[in-house]
Amino acid sequence: MKKSDLFYIWVFISSYLAGVVAYTLGLFLLYDEKMSGWGQLLMWTAPSFFTVTLLLFLLSILLLKWINKYFLWTQTLLFALAAIVPVYSIPVLSGFWNFTSIAFLFSPEGRLFYLFFFISSLMSSYGVWIAHKRHSYKSFLILSFVVAMMFVIIAAWH
Repeated sequence: MKKSDLFYIWVFISSYLAGVVAYTLGLFLLYDEKMSGWGQLLMWTAPSFFTVTLLLFLLSILLLKWINKYFLWTQTLLFALAAIVPVYSIPVLSGFWNFTSIAFLFSPEGRLFYLFFFISSLMSSYGVWIAHKRHSYKSFLILSFVVAMMFVIIAAWH
């Protein structure tokens, strides 16, 4: 496995952790609640992120390259828009087949899940851009280290 392949894997793992941190902090700061169901959060978000979201990110990159508009800001914009799709898979994964409506995104739970996927998409976009343009990995590794430490602190706190 090449060094760049390992970096891409780390980009997506740390982006997922950033989403977990964002969800947990959003839950605390917006609703003054603590995270109680870590297993549920991970079981609902991990399949969506590592399948649907990553596929949409790949399709976004291919589309942007195909129309010759591959820039950091266009990639980030498409990643943020793609983050809407996995939000709607959460009710399905949690067993509420009948409650998936367009209004779910605007519900308190939907906003938290969009925050999760939005922050993940921002971090993924930055990491993918660095890897694609072969810039120094140092800035992303520092950011991902901070995210990993925040995740550990939040997990230990709850």
